[in-house]
Amino acid sequence: MIVSEYVRGLKNNYVRIRELSLPDERKYQYCIMKRGGISGLLPFEIRYIDSDAYMYYDITSRQNLTTLYSKKPLNRNWIISFFSSMKRIRNEAVRFLLDPENLIWNPSNIFQDLKTGKFGYLYVPYLNEDNGMSELMDFMVSHVDYSDEELVKCVYSVAEQYKAGGEAYLSDKVYSDIAGLEPVSDVKVASGTPFEGEIHSGYENDSVVSDVKSETEGGKTIEGKDMDVVYTQAEKIGNAFKAPDEKPLKLKPGLSGTSGLGHGGGVKRTGGIKEILSKMMSRDKKIREEYDFGYESESEAAVAEEPLYSDQESDLDTEGTVFVELPPEDVSHRLMTETGQIMHVISGETCVIGKKEDEVDLFIDDEGISRMHARIFKKDDGFYIEDLNSTNGTFKNGLRLKPYEQKKLSKGDEIKLAARKIIFS
Repeated sequence: MIVSEYVRGLKNNYVRIRELSLPDERKYQYCIMKRGGISGLLPFEIRYIDSDAYMYYDITSRQNLTTLYSKKPLNRNWIISFFSSMKRIRNEAVRFLLDPENLIWNPSNIFQDLKTGKFGYLYVPYLNEDNGMSELMDFMVSHVDYSDEELVKCVYSVAEQYKAGGEAYLSDKVYSDIAGLEPVSDVKVASGTPFEGEIHSGYENDSVVSDVKSETEGGKTIEGKDMDVVYTQAEKIGNAFKAPDEKPLKLKPGLSGTSGLGHGGGVKRTGGIKEILSKMMSRDKKIREEYDFGYESESEAAVAEEPLYSDQESDLDTEGTVFVELPPEDVSHRLMTETGQIMHVISGETCVIGKKEDEVDLFIDDEGISRMHARIFKKDDGFYIEDLNSTNGTFKNGLRLKPYEQKKLSKGDEIKLAARKIIFS
């Protein structure tokens, strides 16, 4: 199993792998990797430290998949894009007479550029160990978007077929299996970045169908689904929430010729199922808001009964103990400026800091801050700070962290992100 570690250079960040024996740099694979220029493979060099040889790969401005998708699912467009990239990099390796089985596939060693969305891979010449493909399959199965039933079935099928067929399955059939997935067409492609369901450019499958036909001739199917089933399910849901004096909901087209919901009778459908469900949810919300839960009821309902007896000694005792309800203990932590201004309250398990606004919890618009710079997260014994392969570094009380290095935090610790100082409180 490949053991890698993260190190920081003067201007760049690296992941390095120790060679078990001194390499013969005259061999072809070492020569071609040192020459560089193979699109998709991370820049490579060999360094010798204390008579040991290390392979260094430049990961500056990139994040590994384990970090990027720790809290969000792998959606359909991402899966399509990734397997397109996998096919391309394997073909590129063959073109340069490299062995595709020497590519490293465990998710902690596959990196994505946060600006372009392109994937970067490690290639280990003359690899004699497991390349991590099984770990990648397990990662996909556990992180796939489970709201997409077709995608889940596809990913599970790919994982099972890989376990049965191994490298032979990856060489050809896996791509035809993925090709059966239709990309989501209602998501805008922004700067070629595959986050939040976008497909990026630069790969063989970078052309996304922008206008998937929502209806076939006759209006029988939408995106491949039988509309009779869809309408029946929508009617069932709607009638379950209808008021007693409302008529049963009818959605199927062509039933009355006068319904604005159907295609029959030449009437154009307006609104559709989404609008109806939206109205039902709005009405349900109104019912919940107007429901009397007993709060703000009349004062008579809250008056306690008069006692049946009177204790004169108790009446004269003015120093008795009075019950005081204590406020709940504040278990949250705050990130503050040096002047005491609150920047963010950490109320959950983790807080990612950076300038990629849609990907972080604490957004800092500063040119020295990386897109995903650092994260603060909770363990059993407290909160920790972790550098997320930032360009300008993360410091705890003046000590610089290595890429992905974790240090425990205490109240009052100073966190420095590039030139910005934050106090953990």
